[in-house]
Amino acid sequence: MKETGKIIQELRVQAGYTQKELAEMLHITDKAVSKWERGISLPDVSLLPKLSLLLDTDMEILLTESAAQNEWIGLIDIHGCDFSRKIFDKPLVYYLLSHFLLLGITRIHILTDEYNHSYLESSVFKTLGFDFSFTIPTGHPLMILNRPWFLFGSDLTRQFRGAMLSGKNMKLVPQRQEAVFYFSQEVEQYFSDPFHFDRSTVSKTLGRGMVCLNMDDDETILDAAAFVRTYQQNSKLLIASLEEIAYQKKLISKQQLLDMTKDVPYWTYLAELTKPEIG
Repeated sequence: MKETGKIIQELRVQAGYTQKELAEMLHITDKAVSKWERGISLPDVSLLPKLSLLLDTDMEILLTESAAQNEWIGLIDIHGCDFSRKIFDKPLVYYLLSHFLLLGITRIHILTDEYNHSYLESSVFKTLGFDFSFTIPTGHPLMILNRPWFLFGSDLTRQFRGAMLSGKNMKLVPQRQEAVFYFSQEVEQYFSDPFHFDRSTVSKTLGRGMVCLNMDDDETILDAAAFVRTYQQNSKLLIASLEEIAYQKKLISKQQLLDMTKDVPYWTYLAELTKPEIG
């Protein structure tokens, strides 16, 4: 129940509802929603269809024990790319790591160039809850990213969770583009025969409305920066803020959030985030 409660809380916050607002739409009390999120009780079966629609998720994701999800680790296998390069207001690596952090994956093996190692060993990433290793992983199911993709869409986290729960080796592919993320337990094959590994995975096409850019050249990086700037200024929401995600997942405290972001361009937004929730 605790794991299901965590998922409900994450999806509620992601959807922009307070506990009171979600309760009103379901015609229940906010105390009931609070009990779900604290792992004291589960939603009544009759509420699941509407709850799934409001939280933009599948019923099986709400009900599936996520212990198996906790076994997953990340693999970033990217060379020839400066992880510290700014994409509008954040380093490039923030856009890569945010997908893992949204799923609660903080153990990540990173195979990259030496000049990225010292940057990734910064205390900032440790404070955010990441446990990086620069060795080849073994013995765990993997979520793999092998190109510096900028990927943005409204239901990405739900589709990632679905791939993790599928029990298959799967790759997620935007329409008319190459694979973006791989989900697999066949670590050995990924390193020994990448071509066969790619051919043997089940391909799932991501829906319309996805923005996918390969941030491996100056022109594409400018496109990604322009998109982030336009979206954030018009929506008043952040893309790929590791600090916000870590705070929402309770990996860092309010004071840690304020201390580590006092010099970032989006400090005002994060300061507002820490104000007590009404309702």
